[in-house]
Amino acid sequence: MKIYFKYSLPVFLFLIACFVLCNFNACNENTADPIIETSSRNYIWEEDTLDVTVHNRITFRDMVGNSADDIWLGNLRPGLWHYDGEEWAESQFPGITPSALWLFEDNTLWIGTGESKFIKYENGVWSNEFSLVYEDFDILDIFGIYGRTKDDIFAVGWVNRTIIPGEEYINKPIIMHFNGSAWSFVEIPELFNVGFHKITYQTNIETYFIYATEFKNGFITDKIFTFDGININEIMSSTAGIGLSQINDQVYMNSNQKVYKYENDKLVVWKDFTGTDFWSDFVGRGENDFFNNSAKGLGHYNGVDYKTIYPTNLDLQSRIIFGKDLFVTAQDTYNGYYIIIHGTLIE
Repeated sequence: MKIYFKYSLPVFLFLIACFVLCNFNACNENTADPIIETSSRNYIWEEDTLDVTVHNRITFRDMVGNSADDIWLGNLRPGLWHYDGEEWAESQFPGITPSALWLFEDNTLWIGTGESKFIKYENGVWSNEFSLVYEDFDILDIFGIYGRTKDDIFAVGWVNRTIIPGEEYINKPIIMHFNGSAWSFVEIPELFNVGFHKITYQTNIETYFIYATEFKNGFITDKIFTFDGININEIMSSTAGIGLSQINDQVYMNSNQKVYKYENDKLVVWKDFTGTDFWSDFVGRGENDFFNNSAKGLGHYNGVDYKTIYPTNLDLQSRIIFGKDLFVTAQDTYNGYYIIIHGTLIE
């Protein structure tokens, strides 16, 4: 089922007043106000409803792709989806949970699963299945993958051991590394009741960033850790939620409507969206053109202001962007439909 319609917002070019703090005697010349070039909000929107049985409970995870007509979508239940530029279709994939995806430029696809396995898709063939066992833990979930090269890939997740069924469990985060031939566990400090969910990397500071959650005393706390390949260090913690994003090679963290960069071993506020509907992590073409979940739908920052560009009551989940094309996975929780929102920029 496809729904097509157009939702366009006019593009305004703003002149930002420059308030200069100076001694009146020293300010003898007029200074021109800087002009900030805004990104366009002129999009055509399309909604594709996936052919998924209503009672199947799916939470979309990673979307990866090298172009707008070749995208892979994983989720937390058996099922891997592919988009060929025309339609979304469920891919032939072993009946396990594709919970983490990573795609190299030559279209080699790595999939981490909820069943303690890594599977590689290369040259049209599913191959190189790796099964992992961590001590005496009975569950191993893989939630995030980042590969700098084919022989240097990190993945994150968590392990769980049942002590008393339905009452007592032990769980802790894990980091795994692939050296080109085998996967192994990275030795890290024990952090009980914590799960690692996402990993990304910033080249210029040679640092990985890991998004994590801690469940303790009935409360969930989001955390960000840095990781240099050996050591981990907690740099951010919040019960209000944290987003971990990357645009090009720059990593960002956001919480309480403030966006941070990590510079000189500390967090520095980059943008403050207090008073707006700004909410989640984001994807974008650049720092003046990015998208995330707002309190009212899909939000957009154009270099000057932040607005909800696509109002919706759908539960928005993962996002990916290529050139003029933006894809957002969403769920109609009332009717049980699973939807892909596709926005195409009209220049």
